[in-house]
Amino acid sequence: MALNFRIASKELNNQCTALKLFGDFDGSSAWELINALDENTRETGQIAINTDGLRAIHAFGLDVFLPILSKLKKTRANIQVTGRFREVFQDA
Repeated sequence: MALNFRIASKELNNQCTALKLFGDFDGSSAWELINALDENTRETGQIAINTDGLRAIHAFGLDVFLPILSKLKKTRANIQVTGRFREVFQDA
C-alpha cells in the first residue's frame, strides 16, 4: 500500500458508491483502487471516482489501471470519473 495514497469510500445509496482519491496515484495506488472497485462493484452498480484529492498521477499507475478500468466498465458497473483529473482517466 502506498503511504501517500488513500481512498475514502461513501455509500450514497444502495445502488451508488462514491470513492474519493487522495495523494499520489502510482502503480501501488492503482492496485489499491482496482481492489476497491472490485469490492464495490459487487455491492453497487454505479461508482463515482472523485480525483480532486490527487496531487500527482504517475504514468505507470495509469498503465496499470486504465486497461482494468476499461474491462470493469464493459462487464460490471457504471463507473464515472469526476474531478480535476477526470480527463486523464478518460482513455478507458
